[in-house]
Amino acid sequence: MLNRGFSTIVIPCCILVALIGCNGKPKRVPTGPRRAVLPSGIAETVAGYADLVGGNAMLVRGPGVVIALGDNGSSEVPSYLRKYLVKQMSKYKIGSRTSGTGHVTPARILSDKDTAVVVISGFIPPAAPVGTRFDVRVEALPRTQTDSLEGGILMTTEMHTSMITSAGSAAKSKTLALSRGAVFVNPFIDRTKEGAQARLRAGRILNGGVVTVSRPVRLELRRADYRISRLIQRRINQRFGEGQQVAVAKTPSMIELKIPRAYRDDYIRFLRLVMHVYVSGQSGSEEKYVRRLARDILLPTARYEDISLVWEAAGRQVLPVIRKLYVSSNPTVAFYATRAGLRLNDRMAADVMVRIANHASSPFRIPAVEELGHARRFAQSLQTLKRLLSSQNILLRVAAYEALLRHGSRGVIRRWDISGQFTVDEVETDGDYIIYTTVTGKPRVVLFGRGIRLKRPLFYCPDDELVTIDASGRDKKIMVYRKVPGTQRQSDPFYVEPEVTEFIRTLGSRPTKGLDGRIEGLGFTYSQVVGILHGLCKQEHISAKFVLQRSDTLRRIYSSVPAAGRSDMPDD
Repeated sequence: MLNRGFSTIVIPCCILVALIGCNGKPKRVPTGPRRAVLPSGIAETVAGYADLVGGNAMLVRGPGVVIALGDNGSSEVPSYLRKYLVKQMSKYKIGSRTSGTGHVTPARILSDKDTAVVVISGFIPPAAPVGTRFDVRVEALPRTQTDSLEGGILMTTEMHTSMITSAGSAAKSKTLALSRGAVFVNPFIDRTKEGAQARLRAGRILNGGVVTVSRPVRLELRRADYRISRLIQRRINQRFGEGQQVAVAKTPSMIELKIPRAYRDDYIRFLRLVMHVYVSGQSGSEEKYVRRLARDILLPTARYEDISLVWEAAGRQVLPVIRKLYVSSNPTVAFYATRAGLRLNDRMAADVMVRIANHASSPFRIPAVEELGHARRFAQSLQTLKRLLSSQNILLRVAAYEALLRHGSRGVIRRWDISGQFTVDEVETDGDYIIYTTVTGKPRVVLFGRGIRLKRPLFYCPDDELVTIDASGRDKKIMVYRKVPGTQRQSDPFYVEPEVTEFIRTLGSRPTKGLDGRIEGLGFTYSQVVGILHGLCKQEHISAKFVLQRSDTLRRIYSSVPAAGRSDMPDD
C-alpha cells in the first residue's frame, strides 16, 4: 500500500517537473502538426510529409423518382419534396412538349402508384474527372407504402453532398453528379422469409452515376516548408512530367496535382505512386534507398505493397536491383518484385509473371492474371490469358476474361448490346459452361462457351409468376411470356430458339415493333434477367455453373499509411 501510494504521488510530480523545467519556467509544448508515424521505408516518401486532399471517396446524395413500378409504388410525396421534384423533372424536360411528354406532367407522375419517391446515394471515386461512372444506391423513402423497386427506372436525378431539408429548402451545395437508369434489385431474395419485403424496397443502379464536376486533388504538407514543397514538386515532375507540369507548388504547404495523360484511364494508380515517390534529392540517396528496401522486403514484417509501389515510383533504374528477387523462394516477395518490374515494362518480369499465372499451386495466380491484363505490349500475356479461359479454376477463368477485355481482345469474345441496358459477352473456351454476371460497374452477362442451350423438356415459372418458359411440347422453339407490369394479364407469347444468347436478347430487349408488326422484346430489367438465368441454372434447365462477380471494396490511394482521423483515407 505504501509503494502504491508513493507512486501515485511521485509520478504526477515528475511529469510536472518535466513540463516546468529545471529553471522553474514552463517548457513550450509543441502544438503544431506532427509528422505522421510511418512504417520504415515509407517515411522518406511523399506520404511521410504530406496528405492527399481529394483522394477520398466522396458521398453524394439526393431525392429522386423511380417509375415503371406497376402497382408496387406509392403516390405519397412529402410536401417539402414535392416542389423540389416537380422543379427537377421540369428542368430535365419531363412534361415538356418538346420532349414528347407534354401529356405527362410532373404532378401527374408523382400522384401515380406506378412511381415512388426514393433517396439515392453513392460515392464519387477519388480524384474522379468529369464523366467518371459509379454505382448508385436507391432506397424507397421511409414511411411510404412502396412495396418494391423491382423493374423500376430512376429518372434523371441530381446528386449533392447534402440532402433536401424538411423545411423545404433545396440543397445549396453544387450538383456534383447525375444519376439515372434501371434499378438492380437483388434477384436472389427469398420472398418467403421474414424481412424480404423491406429488402425489395432497396436496390442499386449499376454504373448509374456520372460525375459532372472534376474533383481537384492536391498535396498538403503537414508542416509548411517551401524547400520541401519545391523538392516534392521537382521529384514528381521528374518521374511523371513528360514535358508537362504535373505538380505545382503553389504555397509552402500546398502542391496542386494534375493527372498525366498516360494515367487518365488509371488515375488511382497514379495517385498511389505519387504518395510513394522518394523525396530526398541528394545524389545517390535514392539508389541506396532502393537497395535497402530490397533487403527490407525479405523481413517477416515487410510491407510488400508499399515497397513494390516505391520501386515502381522510382522508375526503371530499380530493375537491376529487383530482378534477382523475381525468383525469390518467398512467393510473396517474388510476386511483388515481379509486379513492379512488369509495370515498368521489363520483359524479364513479363516472363516470370506468366509462370506465376500458370503455376497451379501459386497463391498469386489471380493477381498475376490481373497484372497481365495491363501488360498489353507483351505477346506472351495475351497467349497465356486465352489459354487460362479453359482452366478448371472458375475464378481464374473469370479473371482471364476480365484481363482480355483490358487488352481489347475481340478474337475470343463476341458482344451484343441489349437495348443499351446491359451487354452479353460470349467467350470462346473449351472448359465447362459458365454464366457469369456482374453486380457492380457495367452490367454484363458473360457466357463461357459458345452455343449454350436450354435443355428440354422445360417448364419454368417462379413463385412471382413474372415469367413463364415452356418447352414441354414438340415445337423446336421455346415459348416465353411475362406478366404485364401493373396488371394481372400475360403478354403475348414469344417463340425463340433454345440458344441462351438468343433467349437473353428476347428477355432483355425493350418491347418494339418489328418489320412484321409484331412486338419484339419482353423488356425485363438486367436484375430480372439475372434472376431468371440463376433460376434456370439452379433447376438444371441450363447446364452451366452460375457465377456472381465479386464486389470490390473502395480502392485505397496508399495502403499502410496510418488512416486514423485522416479525411483523405476513408474506411472500406
